[in-house]
Amino acid sequence: MKDAVYIVSGSSSGLGKGIAMKLASMRARLVLLSRDKERGSSAFHKIKGIENDSRVDWIPTDLSSLESIRYFVQTFRKRYDRLDALFNCAGSLLPKRLTTVDGLEGNFATNYLGHFLLTNLLLEPLRKAQKARVITISGRAHKRRWLEGYHPGTINFENLQGIAGYRFSQAAKQAVLAKILMTYEMARRWQNTGIEVCTLCPGLTRTDLISTLPRIVRTLMEARFAVQRAQKPEQAAERIVQLASCKNNVNGRYYEFTRARLREARSSPESYDPNTASRLWTVSEEMVGQKFSAVI
Repeated sequence: MKDAVYIVSGSSSGLGKGIAMKLASMRARLVLLSRDKERGSSAFHKIKGIENDSRVDWIPTDLSSLESIRYFVQTFRKRYDRLDALFNCAGSLLPKRLTTVDGLEGNFATNYLGHFLLTNLLLEPLRKAQKARVITISGRAHKRRWLEGYHPGTINFENLQGIAGYRFSQAAKQAVLAKILMTYEMARRWQNTGIEVCTLCPGLTRTDLISTLPRIVRTLMEARFAVQRAQKPEQAAERIVQLASCKNNVNGRYYEFTRARLREARSSPESYDPNTASRLWTVSEEMVGQKFSAVI
């Protein structure tokens, strides 16, 4: 993996930071994507200091802003001639409905739509790599599970932005499901490019993603972390990074962390509906104001 070029979104904390630190230790050419705030700067200098490596780059970017994402891609393409792998790790949990600078619901925009635009805009650099991969963190939460609410994730096209009533659990599950649908649709559309795209649930991981949740929920999550012995981001990163270089074909596949390893698994029945995936793709194009045709 030495000298390969990687982008990691959400690199200022959690899984993104863990993955970035692992890649830096392997002497990869690394581009960090995170917001231009104190935590992003701190993470950049810490990751850069692992090997005192000038090959670690940081392009401050806000994934909730379409303009910021386009600036990132323009800057990246001026500096690099190819992209070997993209790790879509950034995420947020917003209990209340908040809107972005583009007027979009925050959970949907940051967790899904930002990655949709970012990945599509990076198609050409990915095609220039010998064997490129896109690895998107999703999760089990889109399934019918009592720990995250017994109802499964669905794409509510009539209320995609939560304007007609916002429920946090539904919004969070919808964003996770959207990333899985994006992966499957992208695998179909890009099947002739040589680029492999996959998505995964990293397993229960102790991160500060829960910091925005109400105190009682945070307390319950901390108890769950302790009882179920949640892994550290660095532990999850070891297995996720392996997906970027493993010899198996990972295109259009979903993985879950079970029994101390990542295994291919089945996502929810809703995630395999090609009509829903195609419709979501079209709606997403309308939201970002740009069409992305299938690659022949």
